[in-house]
Amino acid sequence: EGSCMLLLVAASAGVLVRPRCPSPAACVEPVPDVGYDMRRLILVRHGAVSRELSDPPVRPGALYGGNYDVPLSLAGEAEAEAAARFIASQALGDEVRFICSSPMSRALYGAKAVQSALRSRVIGGLKLETNELLREIDRGAWANRTVAEVEADPRYGPGAYDRCALEDDYGREVAGGEGMADLRDRVLAARDYVLRGTRPGSASVMVSHMWVTRVLLADALGAPDVLQIDVPTASVSVVDYPDGSWPSSAAHTPAEARLVGHKPAG
Repeated sequence: EGSCMLLLVAASAGVLVRPRCPSPAACVEPVPDVGYDMRRLILVRHGAVSRELSDPPVRPGALYGGNYDVPLSLAGEAEAEAAARFIASQALGDEVRFICSSPMSRALYGAKAVQSALRSRVIGGLKLETNELLREIDRGAWANRTVAEVEADPRYGPGAYDRCALEDDYGREVAGGEGMADLRDRVLAARDYVLRGTRPGSASVMVSHMWVTRVLLADALGAPDVLQIDVPTASVSVVDYPDGSWPSSAAHTPAEARLVGHKPAG
């Protein structure tokens, strides 16, 4: 069983975030078949994590990003498996030919769950590949510190967390990690790599992290503020790319952002 969330829909005024629906039957819309001239990406965020099981442990509420390979909790593993079953239960599963994952264990668990759930759909099984470009954002000096601690530090000050998300170079120049421009460049390069290997009329799955997925969805929706985009653990979003909407260096056509999200019960 699982509850679901319609995460995002394209809206003329920007990004519309919908509340969680009370039951799957009430809100899981059938995902349309991918168009013959479209390349589909199915974006999956990893499940919930156990900070204390990281080596070294991550403190409660602290940022960890791509700096710590924090494992899934038991609930997070169940979420990841539910997301894989959801993909398999939709026509989505019939279209998938490739899975690309962050190398971090919390994402790779979900990628392997999708691979297992869809194994029987493709003769010889589905190829699963890891890609360092899908690693979560590097938090630099902020790793293993809470947002409150960061913003109490006179080197950063109030609003530092939001500035890191909204200003291209802040995370690199001030926090010593990655700026949003750095993250966006590598994530869109990974997306373009996956799309090049995705035939028109078929789909690939990308399993990664909150900020990686936010960047992908913000680009698809033309949303300048990634903080508007909610990406719960183990959520699934679908984006169809026509020719001309990628690669990022030459895009002139918007992606078709028919985004349906599924949030397994946790």
